[in-house]
Amino acid sequence: MKSLLVLAALSSLPGVLTQGIRDVPVTRSGSVLYLDGSPWRAVGPNVYWLGLDENVIPPAGEPFYAPLNASYPTRERITEIMAVVKAMGGTMIRSHTLGVSTGNPLSLMPTGGKVNEAAFDAIDWAVYQARMYGLRLMVPLTDNFDYYHGGKYDFLRWNGFNLSRARDERNPAVQNFYTNSDVVAAFKEYIQILLTHVNPWTNLTYAEDPTIFAYETGNELCGPVWKDQNVPVEWIQEIGRLVKKLGPQKLFVDGTYGVNRSHLAIDEVDIYSNHYYPISINVLRQDLALGEYGWNRASSTADDDLASWFREIEKSPAIIGDAFWSLFGRDAPNACNRFVDHADGLTMQYGNPAHETRIQLVRQHFVKMSQGTTIAADAALPAVPCLAALAPAPES
Repeated sequence: MKSLLVLAALSSLPGVLTQGIRDVPVTRSGSVLYLDGSPWRAVGPNVYWLGLDENVIPPAGEPFYAPLNASYPTRERITEIMAVVKAMGGTMIRSHTLGVSTGNPLSLMPTGGKVNEAAFDAIDWAVYQARMYGLRLMVPLTDNFDYYHGGKYDFLRWNGFNLSRARDERNPAVQNFYTNSDVVAAFKEYIQILLTHVNPWTNLTYAEDPTIFAYETGNELCGPVWKDQNVPVEWIQEIGRLVKKLGPQKLFVDGTYGVNRSHLAIDEVDIYSNHYYPISINVLRQDLALGEYGWNRASSTADDDLASWFREIEKSPAIIGDAFWSLFGRDAPNACNRFVDHADGLTMQYGNPAHETRIQLVRQHFVKMSQGTTIAADAALPAVPCLAALAPAPES
């Protein structure tokens, strides 16, 4: 049986992982993930903005693409969020923009075949800081949408298909992302460039660095009908073979939106996932997998709903992790008194008194998943200082 993902977190303090453990890959045997011979569970947040942001206007003179509000996150923001995830008991982070970075001047690939080396700076720092904090990363390779950080429509447009999600989401021509040989070749070229890049902070390629424990085909991939799960088996196999050729120790995640039963026999896939908006225990029981869940419910019983959701996840041996959407910190180093917000209503901010009860609930769950232990519901949250000036990485 393959692993099924409800992205969640392992718990430990900064620096407890030795350099040797950092160099040990996460492996899969059946439906269980292992790290250094012990079962390991992938628990943590979605922090989609680590490689490219859309929520902060930087100081004058810093790179900024106003039409999409795109900018690079500061090193201080990146490092602070690693400390936050560790304080919450997390073992991993899922981050779109460490892999999805196409189609605007600040992207890793602004236009087809052209590489913007400056875009690697934030990605390199994020991977390095995750490594130093003993966290692992799960990285989607593209996106079903047409957002500021890019996605499948970029590869379609670069190869002669004048399509956009706003206009053509239901156009059967979007399937050319999976079936057109030129489009597939362009996407594979992008993956090759990304995975063979050498991080100057680690002297490892992304393919070599066990910090990135898994690559995902993409975020919420589907066909011309929303959530139709129409992602061809042959395409998943082809992308999976490339990822495993470049990084033989990488785990590979099917990023189809929903668990497509016809994909369960794909040898290259290690992990299946789903995204839950709203959370649904009945759907979870059908899937036994999760890639994202929204925590903010309109009902007055939202916390009770979330606690029941966590208990369902914790009791299932087939679920290897879970990840909430989505985590932000403060606007370091420019404004430590201001939390960064995102306009989808699902922002969680560690240190914000308005979110403390929910953060404590998530932390309880992460520790239960990762350590098998229970902490008090009202246990004080570890303090995480805002980085007014960049602090050195923690020592191992």
